[in-house]
Amino acid sequence: MTVTFLAHSGFLVEWEHFYTLFDFYKGELPELNKTKPLLIFASHRHEDHFDPRIFTELFPQHPDIHYYLARDVNLTERRRGWLGITDEMFSRVTLLRSDTVFVTEAAGRTLTIRTVKSTDIGCAFLLDCEKTLVYHGGDLNWWHWTSEGKAYCSNMAASYKRAVEKLRSAVDSEVYDNGCEPVIDVAMLPLDPRLEDGFGMGIEYLLKNIEVRTVFPMHMWDKFEWIDRYCAEHPQHAGQIMRIRHDGQQFDL
Repeated sequence: MTVTFLAHSGFLVEWEHFYTLFDFYKGELPELNKTKPLLIFASHRHEDHFDPRIFTELFPQHPDIHYYLARDVNLTERRRGWLGITDEMFSRVTLLRSDTVFVTEAAGRTLTIRTVKSTDIGCAFLLDCEKTLVYHGGDLNWWHWTSEGKAYCSNMAASYKRAVEKLRSAVDSEVYDNGCEPVIDVAMLPLDPRLEDGFGMGIEYLLKNIEVRTVFPMHMWDKFEWIDRYCAEHPQHAGQIMRIRHDGQQFDL
């Protein structure tokens, strides 16, 4: 498996038989094998997670392309017209509700997609194909904005902990249904410097409650040095955290 950090929260994951592209809105894609299906995910409608170029630029280039979008993206007929999304493009779209399970196939392999409701808007994605689990958090994070006051922070803490419990249940379901190990192989998780001292609360809590082999921080607004700060403050997780240094960086796992 090869993981390419494109920019911000955008990742391209090359599986053995297909690609998954998450929250792509800027950066450059590496050259793709056109014989492999390309599955594109958008966790919500924010401009730093969804860009109509995934339709207007990528659809003409890839014969086997499919879209899995949070319903929050809200592609009404009028909006599709504004964005240049044709009916042919939209026929390849599956809209996913939060906290649901969708089973499809990719290159003849069964792919299970589980969604978890975000603590912001939209959803996170947990994918299982051939007993490999890949998670993209979207904007599901412990958004500890102290400026919003104690009540907000208390509600956010409770919401995030519920979301992590849902994710853990989703992993357990994949163990029961498909016989995979109770561990997420690759997780892409927000690490947002704007939260200041609370920047790592989401990753820390998730890793305490769910086993993860490899973590790719995201949503860092190009401040990659905060990865080193997290690892210094949480040395017990340092071996799991990938040190992203620049857009377009590739990791072979």
